[in-house]
Amino acid sequence: MSRFDDVLKETLGFEGGYSNNPNDRGGETNFGITAGTYAKAKSLGLVVGKSVRDLTRYEAARIYHDLYWKACKADLMPEPLDLMVFDAAVNHGVGGSGRLLQKSLNWLGADLKVDGAVGPKTWGALADLLEKEKGLGLKALCAAFMAFRAKHFADIVSRDATQKAFLWGWIRLRVAALMEKAGMA
Repeated sequence: MSRFDDVLKETLGFEGGYSNNPNDRGGETNFGITAGTYAKAKSLGLVVGKSVRDLTRYEAARIYHDLYWKACKADLMPEPLDLMVFDAAVNHGVGGSGRLLQKSLNWLGADLKVDGAVGPKTWGALADLLEKEKGLGLKALCAAFMAFRAKHFADIVSRDATQKAFLWGWIRLRVAALMEKAGMA
């Protein structure tokens, strides 16, 4: 089993199957894939069904691999940061995950523009932190990343009170579970 398969298993455990909750701003989803992402994947030839409802687990894995895992560069990151960055990309978009990473690196002393683009400066800051701090740097980065992610969820609810019903699940079932999976809880 590849690292992507391990990470995907964790994220799919949060996402579940088909859903069309009228209170969920993501709208109709299947395996956590929105109808909009499904349409993009269809245009790229990653899926063949008529709608997101028809999505198979195999197709979901292809979408997650190509549009999230590779796009957020999680395949190049150390464990467990790869899981955290990938899961955030699935939940907040690739750019949203990149912004969380940059905010976390800045909190630990980097001086990055928080634009969501994980490019050479972000990679340099990550490499510097990992080299300088050894194992402690990765743990601190993961803790900061998850703290900023929890704040992001709280900010969603403060901007849109209709999302409050999801907050407990986001924090307890996603943030806390990922921290536990990473050996941080």
